[in-house]
Amino acid sequence: MMKIGLIRLIRLIRPIGLIGLIGLIGLSLTSCHREPLEDYYTKNNTAKIRVKVDWQTLFKERPSGMTLVLAKDGDQVFTTDITNDVDYQDLYLEPGYYKMLIFNRSYGEFGTITFGQRNSFENIFAVGKNEARTTDFWDVNVSYTREPEHIGCVVDSFPVTPSMVDDDIHFFPYYEKEEEESVDSVERIDSIYHEVVEPMTTEMDIRVRVIGIKYMRSVIGSISGMADGFQLTQAWRRNQTTHHLLDNWNQSTTTYIDGDTLKSVGYISTTIRTFGLPRGRELNEQRDSTSNILSLCFTLIDDTTRIVFRYPVGKMIRYKKDAQLSRADNPDEESGSKEFPKSAVTLELDLVVDAPFYREDELPNLPYTQPSGTGAFDAEVAPWGDDVNVDVPM
Repeated sequence: MMKIGLIRLIRLIRPIGLIGLIGLIGLSLTSCHREPLEDYYTKNNTAKIRVKVDWQTLFKERPSGMTLVLAKDGDQVFTTDITNDVDYQDLYLEPGYYKMLIFNRSYGEFGTITFGQRNSFENIFAVGKNEARTTDFWDVNVSYTREPEHIGCVVDSFPVTPSMVDDDIHFFPYYEKEEEESVDSVERIDSIYHEVVEPMTTEMDIRVRVIGIKYMRSVIGSISGMADGFQLTQAWRRNQTTHHLLDNWNQSTTTYIDGDTLKSVGYISTTIRTFGLPRGRELNEQRDSTSNILSLCFTLIDDTTRIVFRYPVGKMIRYKKDAQLSRADNPDEESGSKEFPKSAVTLELDLVVDAPFYREDELPNLPYTQPSGTGAFDAEVAPWGDDVNVDVPM
C-alpha cells in the first residue's frame, strides 16, 4: 500500500477533488508499488547562509563566544547575534545585500575596551579604557590607557538574491533524517563563507641603555602618542592618541672598565600590547620627534632620589620589517608618494634608545648613590706629605 505524508496528500486533494481522491485511493489499494515515507521542510522565503570561522590561523586563539553583526542594504546595523558556537553559524536571510562583522567575545565581556557607534556598521569603533589621572610629579595629570585585551575581527559582505530563496515545501526520504545527525544533508545550504579572523592589537618592544644602572632601584615610565583604539570594520587605527603606562621592566647589567673608571652599564626593556600608531602617523615621514614622548622615572638605591629623563622618540619608532611594508618603504616611481597598507597596521613595533640613534652623553646616566639602610660611607685618604721627624717620648 502506498504511504504518503499528510502535507503531500493535502496538496494532491486540491486539484483532483473528492471524486478524484476516491479513485486515487482505489488505485492505491490495487497497486503493488510502495512509496517511501517522506519528511519535509520549508525555507520561509529565506536563503540559508553558513559562515565558517577560522580562529587559529592568524588569531591563534579559539574563544568561548563570538559576536556576529549584520547590516542590510546600507549602514544601519539590523541584527547583533552573540553565540557560543564559534566554529560556524547558520543564517536564514531574506534577499538583500549584507555586510558582516565577526569578533571574539561580546561587547560587555571586555574589561579593558569599550565600544562606540554600535548602530553604524561603518563607524563602529573600539577604544581602550583609561585609568585615573596621575598626581605624581614625573607625569602629573596624565590618564593612561590600559593595555587592551586580545581582540580579533573579520569583515565580509555578500548578496542574497531572489533566486536563492523560495517558499516551496521540499520533501526528502524519511530515512535520511534518521541516518544523519541533522538535516543539513537534505536542507540545501545556499552559500558557505569561510572567514579568517585577524588580531586587531599589536605589541611594542622598548629597550633603553642605561649608564650607572647598578644605582637603579626601580623604573617606571610612559609613552605618549599611541592610538587610543581602532575602527572595527575598517581596521584603521583611530587618529586620537593616548598614553601607555610602562611599569613592568626587565633589567640586565654589565660592568666594564672605561679608561681608569669602572662603569656599570645595562639595559631596561619592556613589551606592551597596544593598538599601534594612529591613523596618518604610520610612516616615519608623517611623524616629528615630538609625536611620541618616552618618559622614564628612575628611583635610585637610596630609595629617596628620583631622576626623570624624557626623550622625543617620534622618529625612532619602527615597524618590524615585513613584506607588507615593501610598498610603504619604496615610493611610487611616478608620483614619489608613499602609501601605508591597511594590512600592516598591526605589525609589531620597535623603539630603541641606544647608539647609533643616541650618543652616550644623551642616554640615561644615573649618579653614584649608596644603598639605603647600609650605614656605608665614603672615606678619603689625604695624600702623603714630606717626611717629618717626630719625637716619641719613652
